Amino acid sequence: MIGRVVDRDEPFTGFSARAFQGSWEELKAEAEDRCGFALSDAVVRNAVRTLADCGLVRVSDDSFAGEFVKTYPNKFRQFLEAARAENTAAVEGGDIVGLVQRPSDYPNAHALAEHPVVEDYAELGDEWLKRALSGLRRQVEQAGSLEEFLSLSDSTNAPASDRIVTFSHNQAAEFEAETTAVIDAVEALNGVGEDPRLRDLILGQLRAGREFVRAGCVKLYLIQYTLIDTLQFLAKRYEKEAIGALASALATALLKHIGLDS
Repeated sequence: MIGRVVDRDEPFTGFSARAFQGSWEELKAEAEDRCGFALSDAVVRNAVRTLADCGLVRVSDDSFAGEFVKTYPNKFRQFLEAARAENTAAVEGGDIVGLVQRPSDYPNAHALAEHPVVEDYAELGDEWLKRALSGLRRQVEQAGSLEEFLSLSDSTNAPASDRIVTFSHNQAAEFEAETTAVIDAVEALNGVGEDPRLRDLILGQLRAGREFVRAGCVKLYLIQYTLIDTLQFLAKRYEKEAIGALASALATALLKHIGLDS
């Protein structure tokens, strides 16, 4: 039933499994029921744009039906599988840069990278979403309204996906040399773990990260995905070996450079 009052403790799985269809006004009303606080038209439209990027919604507008919205939650798993397949293809094909420069070639992977909350939900699930929404509801209540909360957030934090990391010429040269040392160490390994493809995947991520460093200007999430996450994996797996020390030192230096070392 459209516009129903929902139980906020109801599992999100049940809610997300039911496709919504109706007008913008009905969509906004249901979203407000779910969230527990008032939403602006801009917030709802931004959320719909995120769903559209992921292929999970269709919006139509004609002189008879007006603006009409229909969601496709059953396509979420399909979207994730497509995004991960595109990521794998880009890494194995040495085309990580293409994820940024040619989003039309990797539409699902690009959408997943551009919307970290979607990736978080995919990995952490309904219980995480319920907790996140409860925390957001408390902060909105403290701020007085969603607009006040967003205003305070915007003044103190830039979204991680939109943050830009820059490297001077000397910094880029230093990080490039250190990344090359780690790459050489990984190339000397016979393998990493039981999956024979893991070594090649790690090498692809490190090489892509090195290219981003060379460019001197890159979005934070790309450095996080290609370099920091990979280096931290190597540091933990080989913590008692030289390669682990190399990876740990470089990860620490990068985190300090981008201000995430606290």
